[in-house]
This record gives sequence, C-alpha cells and structure tokens, in this order.
Amino acid sequence: MAQLTLKARKVKSINPKTKQEGVSARCVTNGKADFADICEMAGLNTTMNVAELEAAGKLILQAAARELKNGKIVDLGPLGGIYPSITSKWVENAEDLQKANLTAKVNYRPSDEIAAAIASAKLAWASAEEEKKEQENGGDNTTIDPDDNGGDDDNGGNGSGGGNTGGNDDGDE
Repeated sequence: MAQLTLKARKVKSINPKTKQEGVSARCVTNGKADFADICEMAGLNTTMNVAELEAAGKLILQAAARELKNGKIVDLGPLGGIYPSITSKWVENAEDLQKANLTAKVNYRPSDEIAAAIASAKLAWASAEEEKKEQENGGDNTTIDPDDNGGDDDNGGNGSGGGNTGGNDDGDE
C-alpha cells in the first residue's frame, strides 16, 4: 500500500487559552466514503449481494450502538475502538471535584495499523484547487471554534482522537 499523504490548508482560528485570533491547519480530505460505498467495496470478489452486506453491516452497527449505550467499550476490529468517557477539570482536593464539572462523551482510539498509517503520513500543503474542491464537497468550516474539542490548542497539537480522557485504560481522569 502506498504511503498516505495528508494535505493541509490554513484556516482562521482562535487560541482557546488566550482567545487570540490566528491561523492553524486543517486536513483536506480525499472525499467521503458513505456506508453504501463501503458495502459495495466489501462485496467485490465475493458472492454476497450488496444489499445483504448493507443489512448485515447495519445490524452490526446497531448492536455496537446498543452496547455503547450500555456503557461498554466497543472493539471495531481493524478500525480500533470506541468507548464512553468522562472528562473533568483538574482540582487539587478530591472533595472539590463536583459532578457538575464532569462531561460525558465518546472517544475513538484507532487500531495500531490505522494509527501507524496516520502517524507516518507525508504532510503537504493543499493546492488552492484542492481546498476549493473540499469546500464544494462540504469541507469543514473556515474558522475554528475554540470550544470545539477537535480544535487545535496553543501548541499546535490537535485535541481530537483517542487520548487519555477516560475509559478503563489509564485512570487519569
């Protein structure tokens, strides 16, 4: 498999800590693969009908959603895992941590294979034509909301992805 190249574009952003306006980078995607497209691709060189694959896939996703709603970690095989999580602000004393300071969310942790592919991706700036094409295909907003969990922080890192924000894996929060 060829090495992945991720193209970036510059977007207006607001530093969530200082509220200062500036610029950060956002990934320009290579389009969108919807569920029907994925089922059709999965059915290539098989005897399964696309409708059968779609039905089976939908049943699997419904069961995964049900397990998430029951508070379970869902292993999505080659995709990785998705799990319920809680974040909170840091406090010095345990009695100062209030339930009002907790936020429930869902986290995704990619499989080792996907994480390695993304981490080893070659980075490049997108051309004006690629940026325009992504915008026409419903690309993300041009301004980053400082309260958006996927927004960039002040050191250039991205706040989305697995991370140590809960689940049963590290007990940090």
